[in-house]
Amino acid sequence: MQQADRSVQSGYPLSALFVLVAACAVVSALLTPVVHAVGAKVLTLEQVAGASFCGAILVALGGGVIGLYHYRPLRGVGWGVLTGGIIGTLIGPVMLAPPEAIGSLVTMSIGGSIVLLLTGAAFGFSLKN
Repeated sequence: MQQADRSVQSGYPLSALFVLVAACAVVSALLTPVVHAVGAKVLTLEQVAGASFCGAILVALGGGVIGLYHYRPLRGVGWGVLTGGIIGTLIGPVMLAPPEAIGSLVTMSIGGSIVLLLTGAAFGFSLKN
């Protein structure tokens, strides 16, 4: 009976899927002003692609530096660069958001962070019981 219980607990928790979906919703909300600016011909796709590339490089470098402090530095650097590159690619275009959208972007990022923290905490507490 203990073997069956251990195999169920060692799998990937379904609650992590909900946190991932919430994170995707936050990123989508942050990119909305940039998408509107491209649609209104204020920004070009080349500008967005350039910002995405620059964001990927900068955040990948930051992820690599953070990965150096992992207990397995080589693996930490690899995962840090990969994760940072993906996050930077998605968040880089937010730098091009129109100035009038900055207030709503700050509000969405703070609100999204709170939602992610509360969702993760709720699932974390439910797993302990």
